[in-house]
Amino acid sequence: MEIVTAREFRSNQGKFLTAARAGESVLLISRYGNFKITPIADEDEIVARDIRAAYAEAKSHINGDIELPLAKDLVF
Repeated sequence: MEIVTAREFRSNQGKFLTAARAGESVLLISRYGNFKITPIADEDEIVARDIRAAYAEAKSHINGDIELPLAKDLVF
């Protein structure tokens, strides 16, 4: 595990991102809080894709392009 300050991270981003991609834990400590840097996993990509699709669907509904069912119709 590598613990770095925000200043160290800014100076050597490539080094720390490469370490994280290789599976090493990188903890970033800053005045804004502490963060763990990890690469995005395949599951994360799937969730991100689903969120983008849901956002596009909601936007289409707001624009009046599509009609979505009401929540009460889905529950009962």
